[in-house]
Amino acid sequence: MATRAPSLVVAGALLGALAGCGSGGGTSADGPHGGGGGAQGGGSNAGGLTSKITAPPAFDSTKGWEVTADWLPQGQPLPYAVSPSRGIVAYLDRAEQGYVLKLREASSGKLLSSGKSWKGPRLSEKQSKEQSPELAVPQIALVSGGQREYFAVWARGQARKDELHEYKEVVSVAFYPVDATGTAVAPVGEGSAEAPEDELDRPSVFTGPGGLLVTTYDHDSILVAPDGKVTRRGDAKVTLNGEAVEPDYLMSVPGPRGLVTNGKEGGTGKGGFGEEGGWQSSGVTPPGADSLLDYDTVINGVRREPNGRAVGAVGNHLIANWRPRGTSTTRGLSAIHDLATGAVQATAACDADTTEYDADLPRPTNLAEVRPAVSPNGRYLVKGGAVYDLTTGRGICTGGESDAKKITLNAVGDDGTAYGVAGDDKPRTPVTVSARTGSAQPLPKAMSTPDAIAQGAGVFVTYAGTDTLRLIVLRPRK
Repeated sequence: MATRAPSLVVAGALLGALAGCGSGGGTSADGPHGGGGGAQGGGSNAGGLTSKITAPPAFDSTKGWEVTADWLPQGQPLPYAVSPSRGIVAYLDRAEQGYVLKLREASSGKLLSSGKSWKGPRLSEKQSKEQSPELAVPQIALVSGGQREYFAVWARGQARKDELHEYKEVVSVAFYPVDATGTAVAPVGEGSAEAPEDELDRPSVFTGPGGLLVTTYDHDSILVAPDGKVTRRGDAKVTLNGEAVEPDYLMSVPGPRGLVTNGKEGGTGKGGFGEEGGWQSSGVTPPGADSLLDYDTVINGVRREPNGRAVGAVGNHLIANWRPRGTSTTRGLSAIHDLATGAVQATAACDADTTEYDADLPRPTNLAEVRPAVSPNGRYLVKGGAVYDLTTGRGICTGGESDAKKITLNAVGDDGTAYGVAGDDKPRTPVTVSARTGSAQPLPKAMSTPDAIAQGAGVFVTYAGTDTLRLIVLRPRK
């Protein structure tokens, strides 16, 4: 079983839970900083910038828009997500009876749609003991890679059918199309996956082209599709490389045609991966690696085990680590695979960080849980400290020297410039990495790097020197 990192996305972090919402709700994000009015008939634009941040040279710190989340408890991550290719920013605003999802055009701040108020499950008794209800805010995730993109608003808690049934612990989710317009937009689908928390772990939550998947330690896998249909797999096995295995509850992705998951982790630390009933890692081995590894069990001699282990996914891309052929180096080999076919799209001469998923409170100080990101034009992908060019197939690693600080990249632009931070302890150093040259350059410590990049804009989530978290969206510098 994979080793879990200490708990934290990342912009659009997938982790969170929701308490029942009272009235009051705080200041709306559509106040003087967010722009007012409904979305009917084309919507309104967000207000101009009132906050000042120092941005990288590629972004104009004087042109853009912002949303101030006055209602959000200090220290709690802002629930937002971005569709890079469509140039749309989604975020939650507090309402009297729950939360409202708002979609804005990234380049202009134009309000495209405002959702119908959504109220997730109430906190379970155990959740109530562990956390303050004020911190129980739902999360947003982009569901992409399929024929249509969605923003999924989800939360963990407990719900019941009616007063004649007992409460059950669930992860509830509502799906909104990325191209939605208008006011009081209703979800196209809603559903709940039963997700009891056992003594060992919390449920894990994944998004992919198939929707939102909830897995548990006892190998339940429950898919909530964008139309709201709920499919429970129970203890069903997945055949990987000729062997029936239980899905990896720490890394299973709802692909376009079925579950994509890891096999049982063997003595080699790998174990193979693939699509349920479809492509297998043994048939998509990247150059420089073997599909099978020899493992000396000492007692039973040498065993052969599948190579490769999936460590993350974004859109229609899967990231996997492989053991290179004939090398004793500690640096491995990572590859980007097409989620639908398994085809290798790019490789890099290093292991990619494992992304951990669970249904816990977001803790953004933990860099291990920064999610992969893709450039708006779809050419570049970042994962941990590596940046991949999906056109040339070349990946670049950072931090190869023994004394180098660990780099964690959050976003990458269409020109191949990736942005992130270096170091594990605050204050961390802002940094850029070039996908073309591999050069990593430190930035001034007072500079803010984008948490996400969408078509026509850079997205920054920051307090901007205040005690209120805000979403600041800047236009590119011409």
